[in-house]
Amino acid sequence: MRTSAVPREAVDVYNNALAMSCKGQYSTALREYRRAIDMFPNFIEAYNNIGEIYSRMGDRDEAISTYLRALNIDRHHKILLNLGVEYYNRRDYNAALKYFSESLTRDQNFIEGNFYTGMVYFNLKNYQMAEKYFLKVIGIDVRHLKSNYLLSYIYYEWKDYTKALSCLDNIRDIADDLQFVNKYYGFCHYHLGHFEKAVEYLQVALESSPKYSKFRDYLKGLTYENKMKEIGDLDVRIREMEEKMMKDKPSLREYSHLSMLYIFKGEYKKAENLLLSAKR
Repeated sequence: MRTSAVPREAVDVYNNALAMSCKGQYSTALREYRRAIDMFPNFIEAYNNIGEIYSRMGDRDEAISTYLRALNIDRHHKILLNLGVEYYNRRDYNAALKYFSESLTRDQNFIEGNFYTGMVYFNLKNYQMAEKYFLKVIGIDVRHLKSNYLLSYIYYEWKDYTKALSCLDNIRDIADDLQFVNKYYGFCHYHLGHFEKAVEYLQVALESSPKYSKFRDYLKGLTYENKMKEIGDLDVRIREMEEKMMKDKPSLREYSHLSMLYIFKGEYKKAENLLLSAKR
């Protein structure tokens, strides 16, 4: 990031400020960063770190002002990203996109720039553009956790279950949300007709967390209201399936289908019991 040599004395002050910041001593750190800037007015790293401190403190206006001063020294891709993130956190997606896009003109393989550009489009529900940038990310880092999560969501919404599974495969051994992964594996395998695998993964998801608290954060599309559009009146479909299964010996497909209906409605215990019956 540095554009020219920084005096040794200014570097020492900067390093002390960095140590204070790591300890959470923000007031002292800010004072020391400013002292380093007094010694070397173009100390862009010091400006950047001041902006980050203000951001952590929740003072976004001061963070933005500081990043803008840094850009007057050098329109570095990391500072452009940090400025864009401030607007992103305000949900000013147009302003955020402006800075994220510029960061990519400086470094087209900048992972964070591609990821946040994808996030802007994802929040704007422009999934085609979001896919483009998330694919760029995993082209650089195939195990990028959040990009694979969000791509699996997009592909599931598009009913491209094979691609959704491919994204899950990229992160299955590093995923920090096993409920999400197993649930998606179950749903995708169900739609692909792999009913034994569907039951297996849905059972693991239920055993991991019957409440699906983390899963709901990622899978907002699987709400009661949205699923009504896809499968009709949920209560009627459940009643029809239950009556059918009482009359005839249910198939594995019917077990997994009814368990999914229970899950969509939030009746996790019923789904759990049904899946246990299917396994027996």
